Amino acid sequence: MILITAFMFAPLGLGGGVLFVPTLHFILGWDLHLSIVASLILVWFVSIGSRQAHDEGGYTVADVGRKGRLVAIGGAVIGALAADLIFAEFGDDVVKFLATILLAWVIYRGIQKLMEEQHTDVHDENTDPQVEGALLYTYKLGCLGGGTASGLIGVGGGVIFTMLNRTILGLEPHRAAGTSYLIVMRVVPVAIGAHLLFEPSLIDDLLALDLTVLAIPLVVLGTSWAGAKTAIKMLPQRVLTYPYLIAVSVSLIRYLMDVAETLGL
Repeated sequence: MILITAFMFAPLGLGGGVLFVPTLHFILGWDLHLSIVASLILVWFVSIGSRQAHDEGGYTVADVGRKGRLVAIGGAVIGALAADLIFAEFGDDVVKFLATILLAWVIYRGIQKLMEEQHTDVHDENTDPQVEGALLYTYKLGCLGGGTASGLIGVGGGVIFTMLNRTILGLEPHRAAGTSYLIVMRVVPVAIGAHLLFEPSLIDDLLALDLTVLAIPLVVLGTSWAGAKTAIKMLPQRVLTYPYLIAVSVSLIRYLMDVAETLGL
């Protein structure tokens, strides 16, 4: 499941955290906080492989990535701190509720974008957007939210960064994805470090894992690179967006089941 997620999500500008966390927590039975950190580690390796593939194809806009990176990193620290406080005071349920909100929004924006693209053409691949003034402020605010989501619920933030690149900056799909990874690659290590700093016991939990499990991130790196290279050459992103939305919907349903159980519904 983890390798399939890495292969499919890599071309979309996503690290796969929206599925990694539910897989680790609900299927493998890991503690939710540990699942979030482990998900971030996997997302980091996905972003390394995917960024390399997109960079080789010229599908990155470095200037845009630099403009959103710093505030996104700050958001990752805020999100990790918020997660640590929430786990300490309220347990898993609040984090799961926040995850349902994000996933529902991701599905809504994904469907909305697909409908828009049926009536409009994407921007020219060689056109770099001018990100300044009010547009820059909006973009940075969105990147702050993406970084916060990364630290809070274990996604890499790519679900938000890619959406910002598409809807606010008008980048075509592959450039939006490649540029998203420029931010994710810097944000995720900070989120991981913040979680381990705020909750040092997670270091022992990670070191206690089987060596086979510890090797999975390296396999994920190669899988994500292969997935991105394959899709860039052979498939339009629209083809992969449909199974992506289905996968996110499954995760949303699973979180909703837990939230409903907590509320006694």
